[in-house]
Amino acid sequence: MANARIIKRRVNSVQNIAKITKAMQLVSASKTRYSQKMATSSLPYMNSLLDSLEIVASVFDQSAHPFLGIDRSGADLLIVISPNKGLCGSLNTNLFKKLVFWSKDHPNAQYIAVGQKAVNFLRIHDLNLIAGFTDWPEKTKLSDVVPLLDLVKERYLSGSINRVDVLFTDFINTLSQRSLLFRLLPIEDLQIQELGTEFQNKNINLKSKTAIKEKKKEENYLLEPNPKELLDFLLNYYIEMSFYHLVLEALASEHSARMIAMKSASDNAKDLVEILKLEFNKSRQTMITNELLDISSAKMR
Repeated sequence: MANARIIKRRVNSVQNIAKITKAMQLVSASKTRYSQKMATSSLPYMNSLLDSLEIVASVFDQSAHPFLGIDRSGADLLIVISPNKGLCGSLNTNLFKKLVFWSKDHPNAQYIAVGQKAVNFLRIHDLNLIAGFTDWPEKTKLSDVVPLLDLVKERYLSGSINRVDVLFTDFINTLSQRSLLFRLLPIEDLQIQELGTEFQNKNINLKSKTAIKEKKKEENYLLEPNPKELLDFLLNYYIEMSFYHLVLEALASEHSARMIAMKSASDNAKDLVEILKLEFNKSRQTMITNELLDISSAKMR
C-alpha cells in the first residue's frame, strides 16, 4: 500500500511539472513569433539604408573613413549574445563551444557579454570581460543597444581594438539554430550577413563594398550637408541596425529553442505519467491478489 501511495504522489508531481512546461512552451511560442516578425520587418529598411550608402559612398573616398576596412593595430573584441536564462536545450552549449574555439585563436582578446549566461561563462573562464549587459527588456528596441555600440565605437576609434566580431545564434527555422560569427567592424562588406533562411529571403540584392567602388554614377545627386557627414551618419546607423538585427535573431533562436525544449519536456512528462500509472495499477493489483490469498488461506485453516 505504501508503494502505491509513493507512485501516486510521483504521478501528481509529474503532472504538475507537465502543466508548467506546457505553459512555458506557449509563452515561448508567442515570443518566437514576435521576434521573427521584428527581424523580418527590419530587412526592407536595411535594403533602403544600403541603397543610400551606395549613393553616398560612390562620391566619397571610402579609404578615408575608419569604419571601412583600414589596417589597424590593437586587440580583437568579441561581443557574445546569449540568453539570460537556461531551459533552451543545447543552444547555450553550442554557443559557448564556438566561443572557446574563438578564444583559443585570439588569446589577447577583449569581450563584451549580452545576457547573464555569457557574463557567467566569461567570468568562470577568466576571460577579459570589459562590460556586461543583462538588463535589456524582453522586447528589445534599437535604443537599448545604442549604449553598447557607443562603447564599442569609442574603443575602436581610439585604436585600442583592431576589429569587432559578434557571436550570436542564427535562427534557421523553428527546429534549427546555429552559432555564427559576424564581422561588425571594420565594415568589409556593406551587406547583411545571411541570417535565418526561414524568415529571410536569401535572394535579397545586397551590395558589396567592391561593387560600390566600381559602380558608375548613373544619376547626379545633390548631397547635403556634404558626402563625408552623410557617410559618417549612415555608417553609424548601419552598424546600429546590423547589430540590432543580430539581437533579434538571437532572441528568436532563444525562444524557439526554449519552446522546443519545453515541448519535449511536456511529452516526456506525459510518457512518464503513463509508465507510473501502469506501475501503480500493477502495485494495486498485487496488493489485491495478496489480500485474496490471505482470505483464502484463512478459510482453509
